[in-house]
Amino acid sequence: MNDPGMLQLLMAADHKQLAKFPDIPLERVVAEVQALKNAPATPPAPISPSAATGPTVESTDALGASIAALATNIWRAQTRMVDPKTGAPREETRRLYRHIEGALEALTGMGVRLSDWIDQPYDAGLPVKVLSFQPTPEVTRDTVIEAVRPAVFWQDRLLQVGEVIVGIPQTPSNTLP
Repeated sequence: MNDPGMLQLLMAADHKQLAKFPDIPLERVVAEVQALKNAPATPPAPISPSAATGPTVESTDALGASIAALATNIWRAQTRMVDPKTGAPREETRRLYRHIEGALEALTGMGVRLSDWIDQPYDAGLPVKVLSFQPTPEVTRDTVIEAVRPAVFWQDRLLQVGEVIVGIPQTPSNTLP
């Protein structure tokens, strides 16, 4: 079987790969999950006395980076599965969408929170990097109109700064002909 697995499709950078999800039989998905579940666990390394005092800054940062990457990839999958106008899951991804929602709920249960700030007024104090300001006819004040990456928080600690595009009100000087 040379087809990519469910996890490979989920993490695919090419959003067109997501259309393949409905074609994956449920039995195959269950088999992949069982294989992961039944895989032999590697024994933990012995704990040194200095490590027994608690996590190091490096291990905490690595965990935070992993959580942020996982949350971002699930968020990206979710945003590719919904109709941007209605916010409802697209018909071709509806079955998989339930699992994405479940993954996001599990992250929320762990204390992970995502914010993309879309349709929110832009404030310079938001934990975001503005990639561009674009004149937008639909806004009356600076508003986040698109998110490239969400801001990710874990237990109220910022793990990842979001990346957004901000729409600004059109004026005669910034209107394109």
